[in-house]
Amino acid sequence: MAELLILSKKDLENLLSMKEVIDAVEAGFKGLALGEAVMPMPYIIEVPKHNGVWGVKSALLNSQDVVGVKLSSGYFENPVKYNLPSITGVVILADSKLGVPLAVMDASVITAYRTGAVAGVAARFLARRDSRTAAIFGAGVQGRTQLMALAEVLDLEEARVYDIVTTAAENYAKEMSAKLELDVRTCKSVEEALRGADVVSTATPSKKPYIRLEWIEKGTHITTVGSDHKGKQELETRVYEVAKVVVDKREVALEKEYLKPEQIHAELGEVVAGLKPGRSDSEELTVMDSSGLGIQDVAAGLAAYQLAKKKNIGTWVELF
Repeated sequence: MAELLILSKKDLENLLSMKEVIDAVEAGFKGLALGEAVMPMPYIIEVPKHNGVWGVKSALLNSQDVVGVKLSSGYFENPVKYNLPSITGVVILADSKLGVPLAVMDASVITAYRTGAVAGVAARFLARRDSRTAAIFGAGVQGRTQLMALAEVLDLEEARVYDIVTTAAENYAKEMSAKLELDVRTCKSVEEALRGADVVSTATPSKKPYIRLEWIEKGTHITTVGSDHKGKQELETRVYEVAKVVVDKREVALEKEYLKPEQIHAELGEVVAGLKPGRSDSEELTVMDSSGLGIQDVAAGLAAYQLAKKKNIGTWVELF
C-alpha cells in the first residue's frame, strides 16, 4: 500500500520556519553545483483562450532520492471575475528510487518561503557580517519573506520598506515590526530607503528600473526577486556593470535583456559550495539576481514533507 500526504496552505503555514527553508534551499543549491542534483529548464504553457499561463519547474535530488515538480498558474482576471486567487499551484514530490508519489502540497506558501530563503542564503555569503539595516521594496507576500530571511541570517537593527501603495507599506511596517521585534519604518521614496542600507531586497513586478546606482552605498548587498523573467527589471543597468553579480542559474538569468555573460561572476550554488568566492571586501557591491528555480521548490517541499511526518501534520490518502 502507498499513501500520499496532502498539505494544505494552512498546514504549511503552521509547519514551516524560515530557518529550515533557508538551510534546505542552501543545500539544494550546493547539490546543484556539485552535480548531486539535476534540474531541467523551467517552461511556460500559455493559455490565451482564458488569459492564463502555467509555469512548470522541477528538480531531481539524487542525494535524497526525491524528484519534484511545481505546477503553478497565473490567471490575473480571477480576483475580479471569479473571486479566486490570481496565482495558484501545487508542488508534487515523489520517491525517485521506487517511482512512487509521496506528497502534494499548496505551492503558494512553498513559493513565498523558498523565494525569501534565496535572500537569506545570498546574504550569508555575499552581505557584510556587520550589516544592520535592510531596505525592502515591495510590501507584499514576497517582501515579507525577504525580510524574514534577512533577519534570520543577519543581526538587523532596522528595516525600511517602500511601496508605491502607501497603505500597503504602512501595514507592512506594523505587521513586520511586531512579527520580528524589529524597528521597521516606511519611506517616502526609493532614494530614502536606499541611503544607508546595508542589505536590499527588491520584490516588485516593475518593468522599469527604479534602483539607481548613485543611491547605493559602498558595500551594499542586493537581492532581486521581482525581476524573475524577461521583461522585468528593478536595478538600472549601470548597477550590473560595476557589481559582483551572482545568479541562480546562468542559462535562466541570461534570458533577461539587461544581463550579459561577462557580467556574471558565479551561480549561487558555486559560491555556497566554495567553487567561486563570495564577497571579497567590505566596500564591494554585490547583487544576487534571482529568477526562481525548481531546485528551490523541491528542496523546500522536501523540508515540509519531512517536518509534516515528524509533527504529524497533514492528511494521508491511500493512493494504491
